Amino acid sequence: MVENQNRAALILCGLVAIIFVGLVFKFQTVAKEARVTGARLAKVWMLDSVQRYREAWLLQGEPKQLEMDGFLLTMTEGGLVSPFSKQGDLDCDYWLAVHYPQRKIMTIEPSEIGGAIKNGLYICSYIYKKSYKVIVTANTNDLISVEILSE
Repeated sequence: MVENQNRAALILCGLVAIIFVGLVFKFQTVAKEARVTGARLAKVWMLDSVQRYREAWLLQGEPKQLEMDGFLLTMTEGGLVSPFSKQGDLDCDYWLAVHYPQRKIMTIEPSEIGGAIKNGLYICSYIYKKSYKVIVTANTNDLISVEILSE
């Protein structure tokens, strides 16, 4: 009788362990899907923000500066918010503050922000540790792309 109880307890512990391991793997899958969805939402937010500022710029008669959302924005000839500081430096941190003020993808802040100007395009990259790299490519007239790359 004691042997059967020990065997039953061992089987029950084994089943609980198997169920626990299965739940852990399932949670990892759900967490990854949530990060992917968060990255996609960040991209949509950025693209929507660019379009919203361009529409406001057009409706106000294409001014050189536009006051909106607490920012005094310098606009390009094509209606984009200029990503350049008053000193003429590419300021990707400013671009992110304007177009994606919450900065986070899920709970992850960008760990690295960089920018470069190549062949008339400005490229801002935002690296979110453990997850994604967001690359924004534009020229003075058009936003060319916002890409989300898995790291």
